Amino acid sequence: MRSIRTEEYLARQEAGRHLAAEAGLDGLIAWSRGGSSQDGYADVYYFSGYYQHQPWVPDVPGLWRAQGHTAFLLPVQEPAILLTDAGVIQDPQPAADRVRTDADLVEALAEEIRTSIPSGRLGILGCSTMAWPWWTALRSALPDHELTNADALGWRLRRVKSPAELDLLRTSGAVGVRAMDSAMAAAVPGAAEAEVAATAIAEIVSAGGAYYGMGISSGDASHTFAPSGPGTASATRHLKEGDLLRIDMYGSMEGYLFDFARTRVVGGDPTTEQREMLDAVHDSVTAGMPLLHPGQKLSDIARRCEEAMTDSAFALRQGAPDSQMGGAWGHGLGLSFEPPWVTTDADEVLEPGMCLALERRIAAPALGGANYEDNVLITETGPEIITPATHEYLH
Repeated sequence: MRSIRTEEYLARQEAGRHLAAEAGLDGLIAWSRGGSSQDGYADVYYFSGYYQHQPWVPDVPGLWRAQGHTAFLLPVQEPAILLTDAGVIQDPQPAADRVRTDADLVEALAEEIRTSIPSGRLGILGCSTMAWPWWTALRSALPDHELTNADALGWRLRRVKSPAELDLLRTSGAVGVRAMDSAMAAAVPGAAEAEVAATAIAEIVSAGGAYYGMGISSGDASHTFAPSGPGTASATRHLKEGDLLRIDMYGSMEGYLFDFARTRVVGGDPTTEQREMLDAVHDSVTAGMPLLHPGQKLSDIARRCEEAMTDSAFALRQGAPDSQMGGAWGHGLGLSFEPPWVTTDADEVLEPGMCLALERRIAAPALGGANYEDNVLITETGPEIITPATHEYLH
């Protein structure tokens, strides 16, 4: 049972058709990747509520092509078609006029395009998930069509969330909070980073959510996003009293993400310099929160955060820290990490129904690293923080 009703998916399709026609397109192709990573699934999911759980595997000529991916063909004038390589689809069924199953997703998509739209301009959503061999094969199979990048239309469609989406984001944030608080409670001297991570993952999965990823680091490596080596965490690294432990965690409920971060000192109170670092990331992010109102420019929010960081005791002692995110103070959030980006030169204006992840990550290699991030809904009356996890994880 999904929370978003079929009627809402159909309304999204109509909105997509309208934007496509407005842009001089004859239709849209949403192309998405499945599997368990949750990277690149948003465009098909947004229109149809369908997620392909089969992971990607390399193409085998004559057997399959683009396995683990899905396509959603949305002509301006014709019915919508979902294409998948899944032989059996679980309920609820996708919101599509027709579903086609085919082992060669590229050829099947080309056939459906030639039938529905004999010639014309088509915009592709999810360009980053369409591999070069598939892109070139699709172009070769459609000599009478122009294919163009339409990702900007996808971002525009998903920018403002519906009431049902906002409720899912709230639910997702609540699950993330429980996971973060559980992880931090498990972060005691002697515990391995992997044990801390496993505690959070178990909380997410037991709540019916999907684990997406985690940047976790501690001690001498706490200034890095994650320990070196593959995997979620370094199983061999055990926490010591006085370590800085930094967690940036993301997961989802019904596809809608939480993405937030906290930092703590393990097993005791922070030193003066650690306290200044923890305060700097927390206070600079929260300084921007009062400005999160409809009509507010993102550039003003970023400048307010920047000023708070510059005036912090940490910056006065250590110098202004380099940004670990290219100068951005956050980003949009929904079915993915998405625009708009909160920067000092951003000219976008906040609207009710938007969701932002406001954050800052800093590093001082001799001291360590810290970050703080919260997810916030923009409402008519102001900001609604949906990730109110504990800030002070101190004994």
